[in-house]
Formats: sequence, C-alpha cells, structure tokens
Amino acid sequence: MGFLSKIFGGGSNDGEKKETSADKMLKVICERTTTDYARVIPVEEKTMPWNSKIGGLPYMPRGFEYPCDETRLAATPEAAAAAPVQQPVAALDVLLAGSGQPSVENPEVATGSGSRSDVPAPGEAPEAREKKPLRFLAQLNFAEMPALEGFPREGILQFYVSGDDTYGLNFENRADQKGFRVIYHERVTEDPSALLPDVPETVPGDSFPVSGERKLTFEKDSMPMTLWDFRFEKLLLDIYNQTHPDATVPNLDRVDESVLDGVYAHTEVEGHRVGGYPSFTQLDPREYDQNFQEHTVLLFQLDSDDENGIMWGDRGVCNFFIRPDDLAARDFSGVLYNWDCY
Repeated sequence: MGFLSKIFGGGSNDGEKKETSADKMLKVICERTTTDYARVIPVEEKTMPWNSKIGGLPYMPRGFEYPCDETRLAATPEAAAAAPVQQPVAALDVLLAGSGQPSVENPEVATGSGSRSDVPAPGEAPEAREKKPLRFLAQLNFAEMPALEGFPREGILQFYVSGDDTYGLNFENRADQKGFRVIYHERVTEDPSALLPDVPETVPGDSFPVSGERKLTFEKDSMPMTLWDFRFEKLLLDIYNQTHPDATVPNLDRVDESVLDGVYAHTEVEGHRVGGYPSFTQLDPREYDQNFQEHTVLLFQLDSDDENGIMWGDRGVCNFFIRPDDLAARDFSGVLYNWDCY
C-alpha cells in the first residue's frame, strides 16, 4: 500500500469526509518528495562475515587494516602550530553530531585528510599515544538489499565508531573521520579462508550503543520528507501558500496550529533505514552548518530499539549522510556522521 493510501485510505466513497487543509498539503508533500528507501529489519539469525549486520564479526579480507580511533593522538608542537584554526559551531544545549576523517592504507577503504588539529590538552605532554581500535557498528551488503537509485548494487559498506562516551562525536567537523570510519569494500569474497578471523580487542569498559549481534534484512518502501529534515520548514511554507492562494502567509507562525499538527502527524517516520529521509530527537545538524547542506542522501540510519539491544544515549538516533556526487563516485571519505538523543 502506498503512502498516500495509508493516509487517505483506499479510495472508497463510503463515509467520505471533507478534505482538510492538512490533507491537501500532505498530498502535495507526497507528490513532491516521496522517494524509495529500504526499511532495515534486525533479526536474530546466525550471520556470516559478509552478511548485513549490526555488531558481531565484520567483513575483513586478509590485508585489511582495522580502523583505529585517531581523535586522541597528540600532535607535535610544529604540527599544532601549522594546523588551521577551526571556528567553533554555535553553542547548543543538545548532543548532536560527530565525525573523524581516516588515513587508511587499505585500497578498499575510503580515505581522506582531516582538517581538525588534535592538540594535547593544556599541560599534557605532546607524546604519541597507542591507537585504540574503533568498535564495529554495522555493515550493509548491497547485494542483499533491494535496489535503490544511486546506491551500489554490490559491495559491503561498513560503519565503525569510537567506544568513548560520545561514540566519536566531533562537534567542529562532522565529516572528519578520526572518531568514526566509513569503509567500502567494492569486491566481496565469501571464502572464509580469505578473511581475518578476529577483531582487535577493545578496551574493557567501553560504552557502545549496540549490544550483541543482529542480522539485517530489508524491505523496500517509500516515504515523503520527514518533518525533521532541514528543508522541511521552507517546503511546508511554500506548499501552504500554494494550497491557500487567498490566504498566503510570510511564515509558519501565521498558520493555524491544528493544520500544522495534521501534517506533522503523518511526517514523523522513525526507525532503521537506508535512503529516504532522517529522523532526529534534536535539530538536523545540516540546518545550522551550511558546509553540510549538500549531504542530502541518507546513507544509513540506526535508531534506538529496545527489542534489538540498540540504544543511543537517552533513546536517540544515529544518521550517516553523503553528497549525491560522492555516492555516485563511491567516495565515502566525506560522510557526515551524527547522533543525538533526548
């Protein structure tokens, strides 16, 4: 059943009700923004290293260099002095996003160079520290997924994040992959003898949003833009004025709250997914950081889920975004990583 049918019914005239302002607006929103996505469904099933999954053993072909957390590696005084100064993001009383940018030798791994200087804290000796392995979060085997426009049809995309209290969040640069890593394996082998058998040991006591292992299955569906998307407010104002030509308004503050509530009730779509539109518990980080407003593709979203042992802080949600051109080029070095919670 399509999204419009779910909202407005199957078209029967029995007990037909009058179309409301919210109904008219929802129809236009759906017409303009509905897109396909893959609903991600975790299941308790035995997995192989090449299966789509959260937690467990990742796909690691021989020669794979396991990613490490580079956020706490101290820079030399010379490097610190040469590093560009980052302007801080406007202060917010919400926990929003994170990042890190890798320097990885493996040719199958997306690479890039970070711009944030990792300078020791005041009074801390500028000595190199031992690299700490990142934690394996999830992987998507595109051959197991329904086809989505723009996404690969094969290969494995992996997501690693830090096991620290913020899971690798970097408020200053959400695409600098030092505290997280997004790795794409274009070629996949299902020969166990060609794979590494174990992941590096992680530090005892590390926190992590995923408990245990789940195989990921997928169902193709469609959805309109969600109310959390940074583009939604402007879209909603345009559509209100389009559907109310005799009562146009300069901003949404002039719109009856009951009309907006009727729209919002049908544009809150939570859950795990690949593609489609995001959900947040706080603000969309792209709204206040123009550097990331071209990251319009939702690469992967992993929501809190008690049944499957997933919890981001206080019932939060994690998202990864990518620019369409980067996705087409299979370049995952500039992915935007974000998680927030209540």
